[in-house]
Amino acid sequence: MNPGDDSLQLFVEHVTHIDCGVLDAEAGLRGATWLVDATLTGRRGDDGMLFDFGPAKKLLKAEIDALVDHRLLVPALAPGLEIDVDAGRLDFTTTSGDRYRYAGPASATTIFDATEIQPRALARWLEERVGPKLPANVDALKINLRPEAIAGPVYDYTHGLAAHDGNCQRLAHGHRCRLAIALDGVDRTDIALAWAQAWQGVFIGHRADLTTAADAERLGFGYTAPQGEFALDIAAERCVLLDGPPTVENIADHIAGELAARYPGHLVEVRAYEGVGKGAIATRSHAPRT
Repeated sequence: MNPGDDSLQLFVEHVTHIDCGVLDAEAGLRGATWLVDATLTGRRGDDGMLFDFGPAKKLLKAEIDALVDHRLLVPALAPGLEIDVDAGRLDFTTTSGDRYRYAGPASATTIFDATEIQPRALARWLEERVGPKLPANVDALKINLRPEAIAGPVYDYTHGLAAHDGNCQRLAHGHRCRLAIALDGVDRTDIALAWAQAWQGVFIGHRADLTTAADAERLGFGYTAPQGEFALDIAAERCVLLDGPPTVENIADHIAGELAARYPGHLVEVRAYEGVGKGAIATRSHAPRT
């Protein structure tokens, strides 16, 4: 790609967003969400356009999603990481001693020759792979990854939905989310902030997927999904267990139920997001104590 003097640029903000799990040498397994902006540099065709917005957005989203969305992003050169690519297994120990063991099909992970997953480096990696898919009159592709600007409480988590037909079945993919909580119709940022702080980097699992006792110090999860066999071994203190699948609906209901028990006699409303611009609202109340 070699932009010339007569080139111009086309930009598409938030062409897609990436929801993924990330392994980090210090923080361990975290959920991440990045909004994707794209800028194309090139020459107009006879139709006066560089690349029609409709096909451009469709192509960019499809290519980017296929490479990294709803996957576990693995920095292969991170200290404390052992990978068996052929077996689809990894064993990861953080600098603080937290250990994670994961297994899954190749479609559920993306492995990078890096010591950590950085948005800028990930953007360059995507440019190298998506750029060649663009029309010949597009000379350069610039990708920018940015977290959603969230003024209020925010948390991140990873999960997997065993019964999902799509990519949500991939164990240990994740999200970075906003959270809003109200009592009796009054916004309670303080409660939401405390909850979000407690849920930084949690894995939310379904009790039915446990392969160990629920009260063990380390919890094992495993299931067979359409894309293959998945398994995760993780410290219990990093987990939240739900009685149903860890959908955003059940997550919102779980939070609402816990808070309703803490604040009897009050109407609790939880607005839980899953990544960007979507989520679930759950409302609960418990009778006051007598």
